[in-house]
This record gives sequence, C-alpha cells and structure tokens, in this order.
Amino acid sequence: MAKDYYEILGVSKGASQEEIKKAYKNLAKKYHPDINKEADAEKKFKDVQHAYSVLGDDAKRKNFDQFGEQAERFGGQGTGGFQGFGGEGFDFSDMFEQFGFGSNFGDMFGGGKRGPQRGQDIFVRVDLTFEEAAFGAKKEIEIDRIEECENCEGSGARPGTRRTPCNVCEGSGIERQIRKTFLGTIATQSTCRRCHGSGEMVDDPCPVCEGNGRVHKRKKIKISVPEGINAGNHLRIRAQGNEGEIGAVRGDLIAVIYVEPHDVFKRDNFDIFMEVPISFSEAALGSEVEVPTLKGKAKLKIPNGTQSATLFKMKGKGIKKLEKNEYGDQFVRVTVKTPEKVSKKMKELFENLGKEEEIQKSRKGLFGKLKGFFE
Repeated sequence: MAKDYYEILGVSKGASQEEIKKAYKNLAKKYHPDINKEADAEKKFKDVQHAYSVLGDDAKRKNFDQFGEQAERFGGQGTGGFQGFGGEGFDFSDMFEQFGFGSNFGDMFGGGKRGPQRGQDIFVRVDLTFEEAAFGAKKEIEIDRIEECENCEGSGARPGTRRTPCNVCEGSGIERQIRKTFLGTIATQSTCRRCHGSGEMVDDPCPVCEGNGRVHKRKKIKISVPEGINAGNHLRIRAQGNEGEIGAVRGDLIAVIYVEPHDVFKRDNFDIFMEVPISFSEAALGSEVEVPTLKGKAKLKIPNGTQSATLFKMKGKGIKKLEKNEYGDQFVRVTVKTPEKVSKKMKELFENLGKEEEIQKSRKGLFGKLKGFFE
C-alpha cells in the first residue's frame, strides 16, 4: 500500500515548510523510542522521519506530489532519485531500504540525521548503616547535574528571541553530498556539522547558558531505600539524571549502595550470623539464653551437653528478601568460655567435677592407639 507522507505527518498538501517542520517535531518527540514504550513506536518514529526527509526537501516533495512514493525509485532531480544507468544522483540508502535491508543499512554510505541525545545517567555513592539496609530508609542526597536553563526555558536563545533554521542544512538537520566512486556518483547524507542534527541555530544566545540551553546545578534528591538492600546493589531513580538535548528524555540517577559493618551481626545475603558466649554449666546442663535479633531480644534454647562452636539456627529472624514477603535466618554460634579467675569454691567444685568426668580416661586411651610410635 502506497504511503501518504502528508497523512503520516498530519498536514495538508498545501502545508508550508514551517507547518511540516512543526508537525515533524511534535510527532518525533511523541514516538521517540526513549519516550514512547509502545510496541509500534519505533516504526512510527521511522515513518515520521522518512516522511519529513521527503516533504522537508523541496525537490523531493515536488517529485512526490507528481509521482507519489514511486518518485523515490526512479526519475527525480537534486539529491534524490536515479538518473539513468550511469548512477548519477543514485541514493543507496533509499535503494537498500526498498529491498528490505532497513533504513540503517544505508549508513554504510553516509549517516542519517541524529536524533536528540538522551541525558546522561549520574552515578552516586550512598552509604547506609546496617540497620538502614535491613529495614529500609528515606535518604536525601545532593548531586551536581545538568538542568534546563530557566532563563531561556531550554531554548538556548536570549529571552524575547527564538532559534532559527540552520543556514547549512536549511533546517533539515542533514547535510547531503555527492561523491564520485568506482560505482558511479553516490549521494550521501550525514548529520549537519553546524547544528548537530537539530536543524536550528541560536543567533542571539542566552547570557546565562551561553546558548547551550542547559546549566549545572546542585540538587537535593530524596530516595527510598527498600528493605533488605545489600552492599553492591544499585537503585535506579528514573529521570533524575542529567537533562537531555531538546526533545530528548532526562537520564537516570543510579545510587550505588555501600553498607557499614555491624559490631554484632555479620551478613551473608539475607542470613545473619553472630556469636554468643555461654558458661560451662550452661553448656553441660542446658539452659535458655537471651540473644539479640534484628527485631529485639529472643530466647535461644541450649540443650544439655552442647559443645563449643555449635551453630544454632533461628528461622525467619534474618533480613527481608527484596520484593518478597520472606525472611532469611539468624545463625548463632555458641562459644563455651573458660573462666579466667577461679574462686576457692569454684576450684573445689571443678576438682570434684574432674573426678567424675570421663574425658581424662578417654584422653589416656589415645596413647594406647599410638603404641610403638614413641619407642
């Protein structure tokens, strides 16, 4: 089905170049893939670009009005079309697109118009305490970023003036050249060196941004840190990065997370580990000891006969898993502590205990197993 470029841009056949250009800018911004995430947005964006490349060029527009879409395949004058078999004025970009290789294939013979560039992302380090990472937090960070100039509202032109069509590419954003090669004469196109593809120039620049349309500013940003985040994780805050070129979206702010170590807890993913000292009697007779957890104190049952370095698991007492209603576990390693100072009464008790213990006899049995080793 033949394409009607006037219909694609939503203008009448008698539309002026200014009306065509205005319609193109509005539609290009609407369907730009960085802004519009609909499935067919990229195709519509390319259709709009191609329609403007024809109607925005007086010679191509004249051919289109006379021959329709077929004018791009034969006849024509100026930079478009194909004049005879000598290859004079042959546009390889159009040819490859007609044969289904896509419009980008022709970039081998010269680039096309560059679209407005998206703003750059900003990376920032955010330091959290162990508790803030575990439970989440609200943080305010200060960054230096590129903002739209308020004085000229991003136009780059002095207030009261406006941007004008580029005198090099005549507002198309594209420079076209004729090159002679072994294949014949090839028409190529590239992004305009003067306006960098925008199609416009600033004759009287804004005194604040010096015609750039953007300025550097310090900005305070509030971010929400989710519960369970860990060191090394990244938070992406959409559209809080640097301002893009006119018609392009802003970049993102990416927060790189660092977590301070804790005096008691050690973290492994969503599990936490800690050590608790217990006495001889608690280990031998069994007991119930009080241990700290992320959500307060809890009781841990120590069975009788517990050995030093035994690891106990407290299910669900760890850190919340990101984007899930699940928690890791808390692991408690007990260490049996030997008293450094022994009272007279404790000494008597230990001496009596030693007479009852079987450990000394079992230790003597080791020498029996090594008989002949020391001879």
